[in-house]
Amino acid sequence: MKIAIIKLSALGDIVHASVAIQFIRKHIANAHISWFCDARFEQIARLLAGVDEVVALPLKDKKFLKTFGILRQKQGQFDIIIDLQGLLKSALVSRILGKNIFGFDRFSTKEGLASIFYTHKYSCNYDKNIILRNLELCAFALNFSFDEKEILTKEPCFLKNSRIPNENFRIPDKNSRIPSDETRIPNENSRIPNRKILIAPFASESSKCYAHFASVIKGAKEFAQCFLVAGSEPEREKAAKLASSGATLLAPLDLAQILEFMDTCDLIIGNDSGITHLAWAQNCATITLFGNRSGARNAFATPKNLIIQATPKHEIDAFHIDKSDFCINDIDPAQIIAKAKVICDA
Repeated sequence: MKIAIIKLSALGDIVHASVAIQFIRKHIANAHISWFCDARFEQIARLLAGVDEVVALPLKDKKFLKTFGILRQKQGQFDIIIDLQGLLKSALVSRILGKNIFGFDRFSTKEGLASIFYTHKYSCNYDKNIILRNLELCAFALNFSFDEKEILTKEPCFLKNSRIPNENFRIPDKNSRIPSDETRIPNENSRIPNRKILIAPFASESSKCYAHFASVIKGAKEFAQCFLVAGSEPEREKAAKLASSGATLLAPLDLAQILEFMDTCDLIIGNDSGITHLAWAQNCATITLFGNRSGARNAFATPKNLIIQATPKHEIDAFHIDKSDFCINDIDPAQIIAKAKVICDA
């Protein structure tokens, strides 16, 4: 059976959908899975475990004719098309590929008009946990059932080696020196903790970014080595200032290298962002911070994947996020530090 999964973007959304692959493989023995994504997210898609083919579309670069040409080449090749994105553009991609399309109904997705392109429509509360939404749509399309407890025993969702050739890419050996821009030199009388915490202090929107990571680092460095990950140059400038609180800023890493480094850490702490969701997908321990968005909807809590939810100004509406609400900064750093110590001591 040839299955097309449509999840164009973004990093966190692709990660949220990644666990569905192993459930499909479990129930559809002969599945050939193709994943359609925007070209800007090709690397993360090519790290997906269990995917046979990745098709990258240059939609964000507005190369619509090229995108159409790619889709026409794939037209009619799939038995089932599943649109996990639920947007008009993903629905159009689905419709060009074929007619047997499964998606959310008009009340169950942000852009309800997308549903007019689907042959089969699934009803699911938009406020429901995003991991479960993705799994339920796949189960509906492929006629299988699952238990939420199965998520607790999932395999890592991503590979640690990219299928994109990169001559400059090298996975750092676990015993080698940690690649960093800044390395703290401890006092000769100090003791270096043997626990490692990776902190991901950035997110796609400012209202999702916690402002008190410096305090978290100062408290956590008493029992763990703290490391910072940053992507863009503006992020790296901010992270360099945070590093002065007692953390090591990692040198620029690609996603496969980040996956490798996560495996050496006892805990990842961060905002509602691609990095913390990626850590969850890899079965790493996490503490994820939420403010104006629902942690119950956007993360899947487990005994080692904790959510700290601030109290928003108003009731959270997943359809209309109040981006002026910076309530995430009301979270007490001491609460984060205490939970981090429990995980690191376990």
